Amino acid sequence: MVPVYKGVRFLAAALESARKQSFPDWECICVDDGSKDGSGAVADEVACKDSRIRVLHRENGGTSVARNAAIATAQGRYVAFLDEDDLYHPRYLEVLHNAAEKHGADVVGIDFLPFDEDAFPEFADPPDEVADVFDAVSLRDCVADWYEGAPWEVWRHLYRREAVADVPFPAGVRVEQDLRWHYALLPRFKKYVRIRWAGYGWRRNSNGGVLNPRPESLISEAQAFRHFAETLPRELSLSEEQTARFKRNIARWCKAALCAHVRKGVNFTRDESAAFRKAVRELRAAGVDVRESLGTRKRLLWNLFMATGWEGFTRI
Repeated sequence: MVPVYKGVRFLAAALESARKQSFPDWECICVDDGSKDGSGAVADEVACKDSRIRVLHRENGGTSVARNAAIATAQGRYVAFLDEDDLYHPRYLEVLHNAAEKHGADVVGIDFLPFDEDAFPEFADPPDEVADVFDAVSLRDCVADWYEGAPWEVWRHLYRREAVADVPFPAGVRVEQDLRWHYALLPRFKKYVRIRWAGYGWRRNSNGGVLNPRPESLISEAQAFRHFAETLPRELSLSEEQTARFKRNIARWCKAALCAHVRKGVNFTRDESAAFRKAVRELRAAGVDVRESLGTRKRLLWNLFMATGWEGFTRI
């Protein structure tokens, strides 16, 4: 499933990486989400070469709406996602499908390989069956390790369609849809498989939101972290130790996901700065203190920013 918006530059390569899969029994639903840059025409052109690719053209509604539309029309037993500027290893679907079938998994996760914007990923060959298999009990430890344990990016997972079809991506949420959707699903997974192989190529797109987060993205991310810090320990029946580890790992992740971006400079308006600092305070009230991962000097500067909203403090 490929949601597309203003993806004309890299879309053809992404779809070609799907066409080159060693596993032949797939369908690709490419959703043109109201692009005005010719992305829809590129998708149509590639689809003419391969009947397994279907293109849906719709008015712009956001990534969540596009993904929901794709899931609603999917017919396969499993669903996988591919972002418009990324690439699959030729054996990506084969490896994930075989693991899902072998272990009876609801979801199979995989590592990813970052590559530069105008380059090509230097993939390694997939290993023989080497996977971490988690049941509903051992998954708790996996979740407690946060990012290293159970990463949330949907584009590096294969999901059993019956396990996810009735849970829509959050409409109206413009950022962090992956985080909110994947972690909302974790309590219903009976078996999660993690393959330690980077079979997904993630392009460092200079126009992408990860490298250039908007204020609304940082606010939404802090709010999402707070929500899961409050709800997941209860929903997954985490122990006190697992809960403490879970929250410490969120705090550590926030050093890169939140603090580092603010230190580099974010063009907050006054209202956005107030909303972001409010979200961070609520996150701390939920037991996640982003200052835990900061050294003394950076903690002082962060405290000044939280007190005043003046980003200049964080770049001294």
